[in-house]
Amino acid sequence: MSLYHLTEDAEQDLRDIARYTLDNWGIKQLEKYRSSLKKRFITIGKNEIIKRHFSQKMPDVYVTKSGGHFIFYLAEENQKPIIIAVIHESRDILEHLTARLNA
Repeated sequence: MSLYHLTEDAEQDLRDIARYTLDNWGIKQLEKYRSSLKKRFITIGKNEIIKRHFSQKMPDVYVTKSGGHFIFYLAEENQKPIIIAVIHESRDILEHLTARLNA
């Protein structure tokens, strides 16, 4: 049983990261990213992370980082965290996250 939920958007983010990484840096880097992200997801799921709010305008959204990727999630008391986005730091984070939350 998983300790967290991934939204369809977050799953698509992971597929995009995998495709881009494989095309540009190869399987070794892809495996490194996958391992790092999975460990961070588990840490979030076990609530072994200091919760950091992303913004006062989005008080329900928390953020953490794994390498060059920001992980955005929702976490309510006594429920599994919901990972809503995995966005590379070079992208326009606010644009992607706002569009996703307003959908």
